[in-house]
Amino acid sequence: MKSMMNPIYENIENQLKKLFVSLNSEKWVKVSSILSRLDISFISNEIEQRVSNYSVDSMLKLYLHKRVKGIRSYPKLSQDLEKNDNLQNLGFNNLPTKQNFNHFIKTKLNQSILNDLHLIAETILSTATKEGYVLDLDIVEKKVRDYKNKAREERKVVNESSKLIKKLIYPKIKLDIGKNSRFTTKDLLDILVHVSQTHDFAHNGCKSFNDLYEDKDVPHGRTFLYHLKKLEFKEDVEEVFEKITDFILQFAKKNYNVFNKRHLNIAYDIHKIPFYGKKADYIKSSKSERGTCNFYQFLTCDIVNNEKRFTIDVIPIHALDNVDDLLDVSLQRVKKKIRIDKVFLDRGFANSGCVKALKKNNMRYLMPMSRNNKVKQWMDKSSGCVARVVEDFEIKKEKTNLYLVDDPDGIKRCFITNLRVPVLISHYLYKWYGLRWGIETGYRLKAQDFKPRTTSKNFTLRLFYFLFSVMLYNLWVLTNIVVGIKLYGKSPKKPIITAKRFSIILYKVQEDSGG
Repeated sequence: MKSMMNPIYENIENQLKKLFVSLNSEKWVKVSSILSRLDISFISNEIEQRVSNYSVDSMLKLYLHKRVKGIRSYPKLSQDLEKNDNLQNLGFNNLPTKQNFNHFIKTKLNQSILNDLHLIAETILSTATKEGYVLDLDIVEKKVRDYKNKAREERKVVNESSKLIKKLIYPKIKLDIGKNSRFTTKDLLDILVHVSQTHDFAHNGCKSFNDLYEDKDVPHGRTFLYHLKKLEFKEDVEEVFEKITDFILQFAKKNYNVFNKRHLNIAYDIHKIPFYGKKADYIKSSKSERGTCNFYQFLTCDIVNNEKRFTIDVIPIHALDNVDDLLDVSLQRVKKKIRIDKVFLDRGFANSGCVKALKKNNMRYLMPMSRNNKVKQWMDKSSGCVARVVEDFEIKKEKTNLYLVDDPDGIKRCFITNLRVPVLISHYLYKWYGLRWGIETGYRLKAQDFKPRTTSKNFTLRLFYFLFSVMLYNLWVLTNIVVGIKLYGKSPKKPIITAKRFSIILYKVQEDSGG
């Protein structure tokens, strides 16, 4: 402990504790006020007692004042002392010149005394924190003021961005609503954003929206669903949201220089939504999860670079569809939107059809490989190796490279890839594949913060709900980019505003015109 190592710490700490007790209920105090009541004669007695027209004790406390408050320049020190009426507390009628102060430090203070002064400054700061006292309220007020200004500016930018996004995106979603209807498309979309944000069903979501906005005319849940169910063809829904996704990407590229100068990593996955009823259209059976073997499934493609985690393609999977064919279709669409660096896939794609689709589209890919008999044979041969590469490894006549690499725990893992990685640095495969986990964060947000619930067997409605949640997620990513660039001059690596806060702002904010 410091008190056992240095008696100065114990001396100053005891003085400070008595001083803070004497303050009673006051919870803030000036540094100069503390220094005026602090006895540091054990240091000043070691130094010649006069320095020009100033006492040694005052000059030492001036140095401590500068040190405790973290003031670097002498002009700022002078300004602080005069502004806060601290001169008398330190024993000065007039502040010494910068030359006198620097001369005192250089000629009178050796390294041992400087070390003691630094310890005293640290003790003042640490003891004040332990005792729950705030030093110099004017500094605290400035920090609070700066924080409030920053929060106010952030709120303004978020509102403006949400208003702009709403104005640009809402008109692109066409619902078949008659001219004489009490409700507009905008009204229904605002409610759907609320239903998505609260992760609720349509009927209860309409009721809770009405509770929040009693002055608004809110449709009954049946009316709300009636208008949404007018969407008869899934192709029409897909086309609308494909155009919205392209618009969001183009908007980010054109206005905020996103995607313009670099290749991006993407990840593919199959997003499953459990279905607990009887068989319905587009239900596909799979391994049992969450109490069912039946799922609505979607092939999704996400950018996994930190600040640009958009979902850029979604394809619903029918029970009769081949995933490798859908992967080929998706890659062709994605190549038109962005420049691709690497494609990351999970082991469910590790088959000849998917490898063929990746090769056809000239993609650099990486994915784990399941341990089939052929892979196990190579693992047995590589039991003494930290890493090994098997070139031209065949998966039903499709050739690739099989990497067998020990993870940090010494467990051997398998990857297939067409990346040419030297065996000595093949552990980089873990680092690259780790980028894929960004897609899991996106799934969690879509499931928890942007997903309306339904028990409907109407697949077009189900598809609309899912694509709407994807759209909200992409708009949230875009809004964070806009806010980051406007406030800090760059895209944020971590979200500035939360998904829930964004959703609430989106359905509350009013457009300047139109709807």
